[in-house]
Amino acid sequence: MLALLAALSAAAAAQGPKVLILTDLEGVGGVNNPDEQLLPGQRRFEESRQLLVAETNSAVLGAFAAGASEVVIWDGHDGSRTLAVNDIHPRAKLIQGRPTPPDYYLSERRYDGVLFVGQHAMAGAKDGVLAHSQSFSVQNIFINGRPVGEIGQTAAIAGYFNIPVIMLAGDQAACDEIRGLQPKAEIAPVKWLAGKASTLSVSHAEACTRIEAAARRAVGRIKDFKPWKVEGPVELKFEYKPQPGSSEARVVVYKGQTVLEAYQQWLKR
Repeated sequence: MLALLAALSAAAAAQGPKVLILTDLEGVGGVNNPDEQLLPGQRRFEESRQLLVAETNSAVLGAFAAGASEVVIWDGHDGSRTLAVNDIHPRAKLIQGRPTPPDYYLSERRYDGVLFVGQHAMAGAKDGVLAHSQSFSVQNIFINGRPVGEIGQTAAIAGYFNIPVIMLAGDQAACDEIRGLQPKAEIAPVKWLAGKASTLSVSHAEACTRIEAAARRAVGRIKDFKPWKVEGPVELKFEYKPQPGSSEARVVVYKGQTVLEAYQQWLKR
């Protein structure tokens, strides 16, 4: 009887949603100093890394509590040099490596939803903390004329594969940004801009509580979400900040019949 119940439980779990958690570091609560907290070798990098680990595992806990059958984490910061397999929840899986493929490790309905943890807003975002788009040298990114950052880029590729973005944890500006693409998205704001470059963060314990709850809500109502679809043909335009001594932004354009084709052009540059 016990064996039968265990088998039935496993079968039920297999019916649950499959989700991808995309991690970054600049949006983690308590992270605000680019000179000390963002890269390996910096004085406070390990502190930042541990904060991200706990925030990520909180999202994993929430997803599984809501019935997820599979949770995969993509180490998305600094070429996948931030997380390790001994950091993550025992039931989760971890994607690491570079270069990033144009499909963002996605395929047709491979997952039922994408969640962001530690995410920052796009370059130039009002009240953004460490806001940038791929690189601090990028001034703007546009998809068919619409300004996007890393959130929008991911949402576009996910949408190509009919996968919605459903939840984001990060600074308030990043939370506002995802709501512009997915009005129903669950959010967990963990910090706000305070002054010109300082931040106001909730405690780490409170951040983890908010993230677990948001992930639980998002996965629990995953059927409510629709993917963001970008109709082709697609123009992906990058504007780079002017070089010293110049007032002109460098502009590079990548084109494709689909958003995936445009990304393929960009990533093979």
